[in-house]
Amino acid sequence: MLSLVSLAAAQFAHAQEVASPSDTPSANTEAAAGGAGIEEVVVTGTRIVRDGYNAPTPVTVMGTEQLQSFASPNIADAINTMPELSGSATPATSVTTASSGASNINALNLRALGTNRTLVLVDGRRAVASSMSGLVDINLIPQDLVKSVEVVTGGASAAYGSDALSGIVNFVLDKDFTGTKLTAQTGSTTYGDGDNWMGGLTYGTAFGAGRGHFLFNANYRNQDAIPINDRDWNLKGWQFMNNPNYTATNGQPRRLLLDQVAPSTGFAGGVITDTAFRGTAFGVGGSPYQIEYGDLVSDPDMHGGDWKLTQVRGTRAGSSLLGGSKTASFFARGSWDLTEDVNIFAQASYSRDRNHNYAFSLEDTGSITLSVDNAFLPESIREAMIAQGVSTFHYGSMHTDLPIVDATNDREVASLLVGAQGKFGGTWTWSTSYQHDISEFKSVAKGMYYNPYLDLAYDSVIDPDTGAAVCRSTLTDPTNGCKPYNPFGIGVNTQGAIDYVTGNGTTMWRKQQMTQDVAAFTVNGTPFATWAGDVSIATGVEWRMEAIGKGRNDELSPTQDWWVGGYQVSKGSYNVKEAFLEAVVPLAKDLPALKALDLSGAFRETDYSTSGSVQTWKLGLNWTPVDDVRFRTTLSRDIRAPNLEELFSNGGGGAPAIENPWRSNETEYITSPRIGNSELTPEKADSFGGGVVLTPRFLPGFALSIDYWRIDIDDAIGLPATQDIIDGCYEGQTTFCSAIDFADDGSQSIDVVRRVPFNYTTLKARGIDYEASYRFRPSAIIAAIPGVVQIRALATNYQKMASNIDGVVDDTAGQNTSYGPPSWKWNASINYAVSAFRGSVMARGISSGVYDNDWIECSTNCPTSTTKQVTVSDNHIPSSIFWDASVTYTLPFTDADVESFVNVRNVFDRDPPIVAPNPGGYNYTMPSSNAQLYDVLGRTFTIGLRAKF
Repeated sequence: MLSLVSLAAAQFAHAQEVASPSDTPSANTEAAAGGAGIEEVVVTGTRIVRDGYNAPTPVTVMGTEQLQSFASPNIADAINTMPELSGSATPATSVTTASSGASNINALNLRALGTNRTLVLVDGRRAVASSMSGLVDINLIPQDLVKSVEVVTGGASAAYGSDALSGIVNFVLDKDFTGTKLTAQTGSTTYGDGDNWMGGLTYGTAFGAGRGHFLFNANYRNQDAIPINDRDWNLKGWQFMNNPNYTATNGQPRRLLLDQVAPSTGFAGGVITDTAFRGTAFGVGGSPYQIEYGDLVSDPDMHGGDWKLTQVRGTRAGSSLLGGSKTASFFARGSWDLTEDVNIFAQASYSRDRNHNYAFSLEDTGSITLSVDNAFLPESIREAMIAQGVSTFHYGSMHTDLPIVDATNDREVASLLVGAQGKFGGTWTWSTSYQHDISEFKSVAKGMYYNPYLDLAYDSVIDPDTGAAVCRSTLTDPTNGCKPYNPFGIGVNTQGAIDYVTGNGTTMWRKQQMTQDVAAFTVNGTPFATWAGDVSIATGVEWRMEAIGKGRNDELSPTQDWWVGGYQVSKGSYNVKEAFLEAVVPLAKDLPALKALDLSGAFRETDYSTSGSVQTWKLGLNWTPVDDVRFRTTLSRDIRAPNLEELFSNGGGGAPAIENPWRSNETEYITSPRIGNSELTPEKADSFGGGVVLTPRFLPGFALSIDYWRIDIDDAIGLPATQDIIDGCYEGQTTFCSAIDFADDGSQSIDVVRRVPFNYTTLKARGIDYEASYRFRPSAIIAAIPGVVQIRALATNYQKMASNIDGVVDDTAGQNTSYGPPSWKWNASINYAVSAFRGSVMARGISSGVYDNDWIECSTNCPTSTTKQVTVSDNHIPSSIFWDASVTYTLPFTDADVESFVNVRNVFDRDPPIVAPNPGGYNYTMPSSNAQLYDVLGRTFTIGLRAKF
């Protein structure tokens, strides 16, 4: 453990910045300077407890003041501004999620290596996951009790176990709070949507003459959905489309980046996509009309023409901007000093998040086959088709008569923790605990259509006996319950037909329960000392079991014939037994060029019931030649074990639209279930970090750190995207080909692509972290200016993020899409505190980037385009800076501390850069930017009050 002193108004605290008494104003002076009091931040970068120890692994801390300055409904919004995190899952990135059940989850992603490679702890203990994939939903952590967030970058598996491959995020709760605290806030965007509010109550008290302590917290948050993304930047039709004039030898780019791109084969009321009647569309009431295709057409996309009529973005059928949620959490803790040396405690928490997405419309861009004798085909068109010998035709529709799929997820997490801790022998401490966690989630997708029912309902004819429209199947099976569906037009279907194709009384749903049990015992102490200082050790054992079971689902999901596959129930479990040892050995002290030299080491033996034993270790060195300079370095072996979904998933999945390269990139609609693999083994990573910390005595209050990091992962578990499996097989990566089932007719059409995780790739990540901070009193420059100022800047340069699959390397660093981190992510802030006032301004920046590092940008004389090295007209994504500001004012109450606050994010309402979706598939529904990197909501306001009695 590390102890450092930092200003309460500090933007971030860094573990290496231990201020000397001469550099840090006293608590009394701070109070006189304007309420910028001193707070002690305890930083956990290791299990070793040793005052004054500076960890060789960088540790960044966000304290209470910084977290509160964001005034966000969720604490993850503040954490994700840190450059070390990129590509985190947020409510804005999961707006199209339905089949995975992971919508609205806030899951953190250190080093852009994946959310499942970041270990999340609460008070140093492993948090329970909220999804089968192991995602820990930050929404469900008791926000009001969080007094700091510690981010440990670099591998920490030897200290904390599996999943700490890219680092740790530890939420430290204020377990000793005494008094009553109330919080209330509300917010909205400048566009009058996205309303949110939050209220919280915290109560803590001592009892039993101070031997006991009780703590309670309750919090409720509400976030309104933004179901239609009608921001201006999303209404201009920006998208890549395949160049219809491209050939392998004419020097033109394969893909064009254009505005005014919209579907050519799918309209709101439907459109005929082939034969001489191509372009015949149907409007309100089924009235036919002819569309204008524009100057470029490459199905399923077109440029110009009637693009505004066919555009999906900015309508109910396009991706929504933000999901809605209601989140409640409760926390209670009691502790009691049995003796002066032994304390026992019990802790219980419960959280529930109920959220919903207007996930997507049920569109089809040309795969529907209809017959000329369809009961609902206008007679004039039928007669014309018969005259030209047309018997069947292809059809595309956005199915406007069907509802938008409303995906609702109800997640509940309950945790019970009991334990004891104490001290003995003067320098030794011990702790033991047992933790039982239950995570239940129920997913419901209302409005989803069931493929077999829709196929039957499409195929309608006129009953020769009654003259009424009926399903063709009903003529031979009168009791099959089929209701004919009219595909021609808007507002033309009965409620009975809609109900039939969307499940005929059955809704797609699943309920699943996961459990986690953890028992642990640790001992810390200083067994002996060298001439350079105390030798410290920590050792312990841990047992953990994770299981998924007690699941139920709807009666149709096992067939995997819902439009997105269906919700499958999974079952399985594994257990882990671990033992670890850490030590810190001072090697030198107060010598020339050796002011301090410390060596640290850790080793952990882990045994998995599914894959056997594995060892992890870590070595670290701190060298302080003089007081102003400190060098640090680490070397470690880390692991990530497969999670429950990767091991035991029973085949849930989607129904993606893909491009089939064996059929000239023709769009096809297939089934792509996700299936577990019980043969998976843990990922293994070799990590190195090295850096320097400068705290010059000639400039008190200034600190600068630069740290290089490298992470190499072998046997990385991957779940490739459906299109990546197809493209990889086509390019000769035979690893992927066994996952593809082609049609039996020899047409090379694809029927099924199974997404199975396996240890199939290596990952290499490289980067440099920078941080500079300066804390000073302006009165030292101009005597009349009171208060304290802190300036801070943090940046991460992502230099490499490369995977290697069968010798094919894909480096995504600098790709400002959802596939990679930007080259640079940074933030800079200035904070000022005086008397009852605190204010801060922050700039958040993302460097310019590309869509894909392998793409070739050209307009003429282009080389032949390949699946990997695609030629494109534009491969540039511009840089972006967003500005935030906050003000806090302490109201003059004598019997309570009451603060009012205002926070504005994206002060200048800057639009995000255009990040255009790829051609084909359902990409015409996707927003024209990247919510993982950029602020897509626009300017947001939050106001509120905090009171402590």
